[in-house]
Parts: sequence; C-alpha cells; structure tokens
Amino acid sequence: MAILCLLTSKHKLATYSRWIPTLPRQTVREALLFSAKLRQPTSVPLAEKEAYVEKCLKMCGLEAYADAVVGSLGVEFRKRTTIGVELAAKPRLLLFLDEPTSGLDSQSAWAIMSFLRSLADSGQAILCTIHQPSSELFETTTGHVVATHKRTLRNTSLLLQEPAQPAHSDTDWHEVWKQSTEAQKVQAAIDTIHAEGRAKPPPQALHHSEFATSWSYQLATLVKREAQDHWRNPSFLIAKMALNIGAGLLIGFTFFKSKNTIQGTQNKLFAIFIGLLPGVPLGQQLTVPFIETRTVYEIRERPSRMYSWTALLTAQLIVETPWNIIGSTLFFLCWYWTVGFPTDRGGYTYLLYGILTPIYYTTLGQAVAAMSPNVEIAALLFAFFFAFVMIFCGVLQPYQLLSWWRWMYRVSPYTYLVEGLLGQAVGKREIVCSPVEFAIVSPPSGQTCKAFLEPFITFAGGYLNNPEATANCQYCAFRNADQFLLQGFNIQYAHRWRNIGLFMVFTVFNVAAIFSLTYVFRIEGSSILLWMKTHIFRRK
Repeated sequence: MAILCLLTSKHKLATYSRWIPTLPRQTVREALLFSAKLRQPTSVPLAEKEAYVEKCLKMCGLEAYADAVVGSLGVEFRKRTTIGVELAAKPRLLLFLDEPTSGLDSQSAWAIMSFLRSLADSGQAILCTIHQPSSELFETTTGHVVATHKRTLRNTSLLLQEPAQPAHSDTDWHEVWKQSTEAQKVQAAIDTIHAEGRAKPPPQALHHSEFATSWSYQLATLVKREAQDHWRNPSFLIAKMALNIGAGLLIGFTFFKSKNTIQGTQNKLFAIFIGLLPGVPLGQQLTVPFIETRTVYEIRERPSRMYSWTALLTAQLIVETPWNIIGSTLFFLCWYWTVGFPTDRGGYTYLLYGILTPIYYTTLGQAVAAMSPNVEIAALLFAFFFAFVMIFCGVLQPYQLLSWWRWMYRVSPYTYLVEGLLGQAVGKREIVCSPVEFAIVSPPSGQTCKAFLEPFITFAGGYLNNPEATANCQYCAFRNADQFLLQGFNIQYAHRWRNIGLFMVFTVFNVAAIFSLTYVFRIEGSSILLWMKTHIFRRK
C-alpha cells in the first residue's frame, strides 16, 4: 500500500495537541483496548478485540511499553500510541495522520516514518501531512507527494489552488492542467472507477447509528476508565480526604462539646455553617479532572465518534460522587460528636450533610466547569456563585435584616440546607442559661420575680431561674432552641423534611445544567464558532 503525503509549508500551532492519545494515567494497552471496544462493532467478541490490540502493540513497537502509563512516555512513543489507538479501531480504508513528525528530532522523525512505512507494507493505506520534511523522509513514502503553499487541495486531480510559484507569473496552471494528457488519463481512470462502482451492489451499512456501540455500553466502559483514572491519581484523592478530615477535626475541637446554653447553641449553629465551607475547595478541585477529560474528548474522541458526550458526562458524575460522599462521611465522623450534637439525631444530619451535600457541590462544580474554557475560569466562577449561596442563606446576615435582598434568601439552596441541619440537630432542645447569660432584674418591693416578669415572659418568651425570689431576678432570654432559631434565623424544626426535598430540587437543577451548558458551550457552541470562523472572520 502507498503512503500519500501532503507537505505543508506553514506550521499549525494546534497540531501537537492533536497527538494527545488518551488520559495521561491510562496505560498504553488500556488506551488501545478502549478504542477497540468503543469503535469496533459490538458483534466483534471482546477476546478478538483484545487479541487485535496485542497485534497493534506489536505493530507499533509498543510491546515493552504496554503497561506504562501514557503520561510517562516521551513524544515519539506518545505518537506511536496515538497511531496505535487509531489502528485499534480497525480502519477499513484509510489511516489519516496530521503531521506525525512535528516536534520530533531527526532520529525520532525517521523512526516514526519507518514505522508508517512498515504499516503500509502490511497493507494499511495511509494519508498524512508532513511539515518541512528532509529528503530522507521522502524516501519512506510511495505514491504522490504533493506540496501545498497556503490553500488546500481543490479536486480529485490533486490540483493545487495556489502552487508555490513566483508572484509575477501569469501562467494559469489550472488551464495548463486541464489541457494536458495527464489530466485526460486521470479523468479516464476516474470514469472507470465510477463505472465499476455503479456495477457493484450497494454496500451494507456496518453501523446504523452515529456510534459503533450502544449508549449503555459506552457508559459502562467510560465509568471503568474514569474510576481507574481517579484511583491512579492519589494526590487528588489524598487531598480530598485530608481536607475533610482536617476540617472536621479543626471545626469539631474549635466548638468542642458545646453545651445547651445560648452561647453553646450559637456555637453549634456556626459549627454547622462553617462545616459547609469545605465544599468550596472540594467543588473547585473536581473541575480539574472534568476539564482534563473533556479536552481529550474534544480533541481526539469526539472527532473519532467513540462515544456520546452524554455518556461521558454521566460517567464523570457517577465516578466523582462516591469519592465526595466518602470524604463527607469522614468529615461527619470527625465533626458531629466532637461538637456535641445528640446521637439520636445523627441519621438525618448524616443524610443531609454526608450524602446530599457532596452530591450538590459535585453537580454545581461540574455545571460551572461545563461552561468554562479552562480550570482558572472555572475556579473564579465557582467561587463567585458559591459566595452568593453562602452569604444569603440567613446566617451571616439574619433573615430579618436582609430587607430587599430576601429574594436571594429564597433562591439560595443553602437556606434550606442550613435550616434542615440546624432544625434537626438543635431544635426541640431546652436551653439552660449559664450564670453569665442571665439578665438580673430587680422587681418592685413586695413582688416576686414571677409576678413582676410573667406578662413580659408571656410576650417575649424565656424563663426565670428563681421565680419566687423578691430580688435579683435571673431571667434567661430563651426557654428552648426553637425560640432562639426562629427569632434570630427564621429556622423551624417542622421544615426539616421539606428542606430535604427543596435541596434535592436544586441538585436536580445542577444536573440539568451540566448537560445543557455542555451542549450550548461545547457541542452546539463549537459548531457556531466554527461557522463564524469559516464564513465571517476568514473574509476579513
């Protein structure tokens, strides 16, 4: 078979990025098998795909590197891996390579072209572009070698739209070609090919959909790849777990064994509120693997029609969520009993904090990453959105003081999260004021503290520690935590299950936003940008 090369005289800056074969923590064998499983038809048995992958490893000279992670390879073997990924798909007609020697030294470039020559000798047709090659590299090719200046090829005659000719030349090379004997021979050959093709029966379609495999098969394969990628990134997982454990112990011992006094109840309130802050770095952290995987998909896997973008998003959500739940569980174990919350109410608190909260900030972080071009922008946007969520939940600024900003209080998901956590963990508990928390009041002569302050207590709440005393009445402003929470923070114990439902609605909204924003900014949006680049900017 022949190697047809298009020789380019202008280097494209994006060429090197196209040689990203897969995720950097995937092994070479796994990368090839991933391509074979998703791009070969499902009718091909898995054992046959695995055997063909081993054959591709041998063809690409990667047998010794089969179990090495791609990120540890040099440029030459990364390119070999990329070629192997394409070979694993069993291309039936043509293998196209875009500048396989760019970025390599002369020895590596020669090795790559010799490798392509061996593939062609084994029966694989190859079309590739080469940037400023040496004469030695020419010798490895057969067939037509075509050099282009600025424009692309225009028709099947391999006519150059703008050949590299002197600017003062008036020769119309297009007309010269049309009048030549070679053009007539080429046209006759084309007519013969067309006649032979029309005489054959129409080919049967191998794939009846956009992808070679079903959506469920794509999802299962992607979940396995994403899970392996997370497991092989220990710094990512250790940072996640260390942050949860460290924050749990720090907050827990800061408010260690808070009592049922007014100050102790307020300490528990802030222990819950501050316990939600680790969601900010944890949510920002998960944007990194999300965007990293999306980049590989957009550069290599989407043009190859490996799998659906919806399967990728679903797999990322499925794999990321359990790790965040495990981290929040470790936080809960280090935090809940250390602060002094009651054991008989731990189940509800764990459900809301240990399970639903990590799902929320996971979906929020991925939704922000879906519309962000890079990790830096995603971190800024996530911090911006999370600031509104935290500021207007009714803790930093109580509900009664929000004035016209109360609409933000209603749309903040953490309003319902904080109310559910505090109402369940603190509500329906008696408050016992410490000695320094009593207000000392002297009743009129001849009256007891109860007789003097009872009308006020009926209106304002609270209780007397010495109702029968006739001097130095000890008045506590709150009788129970429900009164404290309602008056200061508009929190009610009775809303605890309603708050779970509302909080889950916000989470479902985030999931919908992940898919919608990805479609708008990365799927449909990329098509719009490509159209604008082709039809508008190029004219200018």
